[in-house]
Amino acid sequence: MTKLHKGGCGMSRLASIVFLLLMVLVSFGLAANLTEGYVFIDRNANGVRDNHDEPVSGALISNGIDFVRTDETGLYRIEPNEEGFVFLIVPDGYRCAEWYTRHQETHDFLLEPTQSTGVFAVVADIHYADDPDEFWEALGDREMIDDPDQWMEQLVEKLIEIQPDFILCNGDIGASVNSIDDAIGTRWLQTVEAYLATTDIPVYYTVGNHETNRRKTNPFDLFHNVFGPDYYAFYNGGIHFIALNIHHIVNGSLVYEIDDRQLEWLRKKVNMVDPNTPIMVFSHEPIFDLAKTKNNEQLIQILADFSCYHVSGHWHGKMEFFRQPYFALTSGAVSGAWWEGPSAYGDDYGFALIEFRRGVMNYAYLPLTTEPSVWFNLSNKTPHSGIELVRVTVSPNTSESMQVLLNGVPYEYPILTRQLQSWSEFFFNINFAACPDGLNEIGVQLGDQIFTKKLYVQNSPVDIKTMKDHPEYFAGSLVLIQGCENTGQSGNTYVFNDGTDIFMVQVRDLDIPFTITRNQKYSLYGIYRHGDRVASPMKIILSEGIVQE
Repeated sequence: MTKLHKGGCGMSRLASIVFLLLMVLVSFGLAANLTEGYVFIDRNANGVRDNHDEPVSGALISNGIDFVRTDETGLYRIEPNEEGFVFLIVPDGYRCAEWYTRHQETHDFLLEPTQSTGVFAVVADIHYADDPDEFWEALGDREMIDDPDQWMEQLVEKLIEIQPDFILCNGDIGASVNSIDDAIGTRWLQTVEAYLATTDIPVYYTVGNHETNRRKTNPFDLFHNVFGPDYYAFYNGGIHFIALNIHHIVNGSLVYEIDDRQLEWLRKKVNMVDPNTPIMVFSHEPIFDLAKTKNNEQLIQILADFSCYHVSGHWHGKMEFFRQPYFALTSGAVSGAWWEGPSAYGDDYGFALIEFRRGVMNYAYLPLTTEPSVWFNLSNKTPHSGIELVRVTVSPNTSESMQVLLNGVPYEYPILTRQLQSWSEFFFNINFAACPDGLNEIGVQLGDQIFTKKLYVQNSPVDIKTMKDHPEYFAGSLVLIQGCENTGQSGNTYVFNDGTDIFMVQVRDLDIPFTITRNQKYSLYGIYRHGDRVASPMKIILSEGIVQE
C-alpha cells in the first residue's frame, strides 16, 4: 500500500510537471495548433523583418472567430479557424500584399505605407468563362454572345487609368463554378485574379452564390483556394470595410443568410470601430434577397444601428435602394446580362466607382461601352412626368462645358457642376410635363461628342404592353401597373393580365396580408425587367407592391 501511495504521489508530481511544461510550450506557440508572426512596416522593402523595420503594436489579427492584438514587438499568436485561416485587419494608411495566411505555423504581415485617395472600385458579377460551350454547361439558361476577355481588358485598362485605392470584386466571379468541373472553375477564378492583379492595385473578393457549392463539405473550397477567407475586414481612407459571406447551407439547401459564427464575429468587430469612423459592408446579395431569418434580422439591425453603407451585386443592375436607416446600393454587373448584352435592368457592361469626401459617399456607374464613360442618373420611377433632377457623370474628369439637348433641340437650363477625383458631375432639371407623351430623348453634348438617353414620358398609368414594346426605356424602373387580373399560379410565380397583355411575377418572401386569388384584380408596383432576358419582367420588392383593388 505504501509503495502504491508513493507511486501515486510520483505520478501526480509528474503530471503537474507535464502540465506546466505544456502551458509553457503553448505560451510560446510550440504546442497546439497556433499561427504566430510579426506585423511590421517593411521600411527597406526587402520582404523580411530586420533592424531597419518598425514593429506595429496593437495591430488586430483575427481567425474569423476571435481577435488578438500584437504586442510592443509586433508579435501575434492565434489559433487558425477550421479552414486554416488567420488574417490581418489591414490598418489605415497601409497596404499588405499577403494579408491572410492558411495552414501556416508562422507568417509575418509586411505593411507598406500608402496614401489614400478615398476612391475605390466595385466590380461585380463578372461571370467569367473562356469557352462558350463550358459557359453554357455552367449556366444552362445563358448563352455567351460577347467575348468576356475583350471586356476584361477594357475593365483593367479603365482601372489602371483611375488608380483607385483598392478593387472590391463583389461575387459571382466565374460563370458558375458550382456546376462545372473543379479544374475549369478554378481556372476561371484564377484568370479573373490574374486580370485584376495586372493593375497592381489591392484587390479584395467576396463570395457569390455561383461560388457556393451546397453539395460539398466545404461549399466555398474553390473560393478559399484562390482568394482566401470568405469574410474579413480592413481599413482604408478613414473608412472601415467589412466583407461578408451571405450564403449558408442548411440541410443541403442554400439559404441567403449570415451564419451564427459570422454574425457573432461581425457583432464583435463593429463594436471595436471608433464611433466617428464610417462603416461600409459588402456582400454579394442585396437586402431584398436575404431570407427572413432571425440571423438576418440581427444583421439588418446591426447595419441600421451603426448607420452603415451596404454595397451589393447579384441583381446585375445599378440601383440605390434607400439611404435610411442605412445606405443600400447595388453596383451593376461587368457581364451585363451574362454576356448577352445590357442587363435586364438596362445597364451596360460596367462597374461602380465610389468616392468618400468628408465622410460622405459619392458614386458613379462607369459603362465600359463608351469613352468617356457617361452615365445618366435619374429617378427610377417611370413613366417620367413633372420636373425631375438629372445627374450626369463623366469619367475621366472633363473641363468641357456641357450643352443639354431635349429631343435634339438645345434645352436652356442652368447647369451646376461638381468635380470629383475620378469623374465630373453635371446637374440640371428637365420639365417632362412639357414633353409629349411617349418616347423622348435627353442628350448632353461635350465638345463634339453627343451622348443620349431615351425615356418614356406619360402622365397616366403605364401598361404592360407599352413596356414590353419598349423594354429598353423601362428596364430598371419602378412602375405602377393597375387593373391586373390574376389568371393563374405555379408555385410562387403568378400570371397577370392588365388588359393589354399577360405577364408573370415571382412573389416570394413578402408579407402580403391577403391571398392572391384567381380572377381578382390588383395594382402592382415594382421594378420592371427586360422580358426577353428574364421570364418574369416584374420584380416586387415590398409587400406594399401588391394591392388588392
